[in-house]
Amino acid sequence: MSVSHVDSATQLDGILSKSKDKLSVIDFHATWCGPCHMIAPTYEALAKQYPSVNFLKCDVDQAKDVAARYRVTAMPTFVFLKGTNEVERIRGANKPALESAVRRHAAGPSSGAFSGQGHTLGGGPSSTGSEGGGGVVAFQRLDPQVKVFLCLLGGYILLWWLK
Repeated sequence: MSVSHVDSATQLDGILSKSKDKLSVIDFHATWCGPCHMIAPTYEALAKQYPSVNFLKCDVDQAKDVAARYRVTAMPTFVFLKGTNEVERIRGANKPALESAVRRHAAGPSSGAFSGQGHTLGGGPSSTGSEGGGGVVAFQRLDPQVKVFLCLLGGYILLWWLK
């Protein structure tokens, strides 16, 4: 499948509404961005390798409404969506991370991977993001600078408590 260019939030909404359970990857880029040009051939190759995935490109200077919706602050940024829900975000021209994320999220139950609910050692069902561990997911979605701040704050509190 080829890469589709997104010029507006309305156009993106139309694409996403047609693919509720399908993986969509949006490459937020700019024409003046060197790293964007560097990673572009990899993105194009992934689009050919995974025809069941929607590969979209969004020029942040042309479609400011889409970039604002996803709070894009660095280029390139790759936003992974299942339907309209964001499942992952990669900032920067990180080829191994991009390839790994596409491979991981494009794999569905029909790919031969285990598709069951899973169980804990005690025999009960494993917890999902909605039952537990939601804090970890929320922490992973934080801005890197906020993560550093929270870690430093936690270290300060720990040292104060040990004093």
